[in-house]
Amino acid sequence: MSNTALVITSNPEHTSLTNAVGRAFAQGYAEQGGKAEILDLYDTDFSPVYSSADRAHYLGKGPVPADVAAIQDKLAAADVIALVFPVYWYTMPAMVKGLFDRVICRGFAYHADGTPGALAGKTVRVILLTGGTESWYESDGIGEALDNQIRRQTLMKYCGVKDAELVYVDGLSMGDDDPAKREAAARHLDRIRQMGASLA
Repeated sequence: MSNTALVITSNPEHTSLTNAVGRAFAQGYAEQGGKAEILDLYDTDFSPVYSSADRAHYLGKGPVPADVAAIQDKLAAADVIALVFPVYWYTMPAMVKGLFDRVICRGFAYHADGTPGALAGKTVRVILLTGGTESWYESDGIGEALDNQIRRQTLMKYCGVKDAELVYVDGLSMGDDDPAKREAAARHLDRIRQMGASLA
């Protein structure tokens, strides 16, 4: 059984539903005796910008940048990884794209010679917060594109993750205090809490 989870969230608002979803996953995981850490990318010194230092490391001509190494250590130590972020323009926001570009990189998450990287064999849940419904994403081809890019190609093919799923927290309206919307959000949070518990 797994016992350590790393939950990575990305939203500039600390009181966002994104962060509440991350806390719910961690809560459920901890309720079953697991250890869960939440890493809010906005609370760290992490920059999403791929720099000359990142390029030098990729080419084998420089060390891993310090902010990258710190997150890589946490990822390597985790049995379960949850990435929690809103979908912007049908894809991941810049902060999360920077996480993939800089942190989930060659020499760590995968190797040019095909040997397993640090994420091989881990369990990963990519939790997507969307205004549209999951069925709309599926019917319009966006869901397939996200699944292929993030789950199948990046996590499974390149990184050797065997258990990876995309999970929707959908039908959301930013800043909407309507009771029905709040009730729907509460149901989402409970579902994510139960998911975290099931993976501990």
